[in-house]
Amino acid sequence: MTQIKEQFQKIIKSKTVTEMIINTPSNFLYFLLFVPLLLIMAMPVRQLAEDFINPEGQISAYASNVSAIHKMAFSFEIIFFILGGAKYKVEKNNNLKLFSSKYPLIFFGFVVIMMLVSTAANGITDAVKHGDTYRGESLFTSIMYFTFYFLASSLIKCKKKKAVLLYTFVITSLPVAVCMLIHTYITEISAFSIKQGPSAIFYNSNHYGYYILMVILVSEVLFIKEKNSCLKIICMLSFFLNNIILIINDTFGCYLACFLALPFSVIVISLCDKKFSKSAVVMFALFILISLIMSIWYETVFSNIITFSTDLIKLKNNTADSGSAGTGRWNLWRHTFGYITEKPILGFGLEGIGDRLKSEANNDRPHCEFIQYAAFYGVPAAIAYICGTFSVFLNGLKQKTSLDIYTIAALVAAFGYLVSSSFGNTMFYTSPYFFILLGIGFSTK
Repeated sequence: MTQIKEQFQKIIKSKTVTEMIINTPSNFLYFLLFVPLLLIMAMPVRQLAEDFINPEGQISAYASNVSAIHKMAFSFEIIFFILGGAKYKVEKNNNLKLFSSKYPLIFFGFVVIMMLVSTAANGITDAVKHGDTYRGESLFTSIMYFTFYFLASSLIKCKKKKAVLLYTFVITSLPVAVCMLIHTYITEISAFSIKQGPSAIFYNSNHYGYYILMVILVSEVLFIKEKNSCLKIICMLSFFLNNIILIINDTFGCYLACFLALPFSVIVISLCDKKFSKSAVVMFALFILISLIMSIWYETVFSNIITFSTDLIKLKNNTADSGSAGTGRWNLWRHTFGYITEKPILGFGLEGIGDRLKSEANNDRPHCEFIQYAAFYGVPAAIAYICGTFSVFLNGLKQKTSLDIYTIAALVAAFGYLVSSSFGNTMFYTSPYFFILLGIGFSTK
């Protein structure tokens, strides 16, 4: 605190703007980016408290709380780039290198440009300005995913800050998981009861599934790589409890993503450590064991596997009811593909297919984020989004011997989310987690 006070006094006593810029420490600038990221990671605890204090009004409170963080993040980012640019120019730091690769920035920058162009072509609707009342994703929010949550987290190079972000993410999941178990087995929590399915603080069980998936994968890698015994215990507890919740949650897309991402972590950790990771195999085996034990009481895993197999047969044989495959997703995808062919370059704009898809396929989103980007902003934007995410993992592969445990954990969790996103939707309170994790995964030296 004394050092911070001295630095602040030094800035105040600066006689010129140039001197003030020089006296402003770089750590302060990066702290501006760090604060909104930390608030998002800690949001589940804030929302859990809101659920108990105001059960009836907690849904609108969630949206307003996250919106406030978006606005703070935007303001802090503007300050960061103004002061950072001035500091760079004054100090003539020509050797500054922020990123090990520019490809994700180029691809994601193109996505943002296409978002703006598509909006200009399709018009500024109420959804563009405010988002719909359920998903709360305005154009501003959607752009912030790339321009702040990914970009800011990718600028966090300090291992301690990465650790704080990821452990906040893991630790704040625990009270939510405990309350979900209490709600399921002991006594109902009124705020949880008014939601759709086993969804805890989230609106929908699918959204809770996205969150659980990412927490499980971060917990798994941190448990394997962490040296501190207390933190290892926390990670194992998180992995164990959230796996139980994942079975109760019954979101098969997230379960399938976890089933694929855990073996992916075996490959990633083995490559980074230059030796086969037996610990990662053990964690995957523990995941299977928990699934088998929970299947004694819950048929979700086996019934979903049977349904999934049946759906694949329907699609292969192109049966009359094949549109019902994937809980109706195949029907959504077929309709959305048809829309995309009508406007392949610029798409229909944010939420531009909602009313039409709702009337024709009984849902206003295609339930596949890759298709969603193509329908909203055009095929070029969707391709750029895919290339951008792929280039993050390619960068990680190139830097594999120098990745810290937090970068590895973030990459594995981001991979799991991407798999689940093939069956899901972006949401104002889950997508930021993915982009933060993807950014940390890109935050290599």
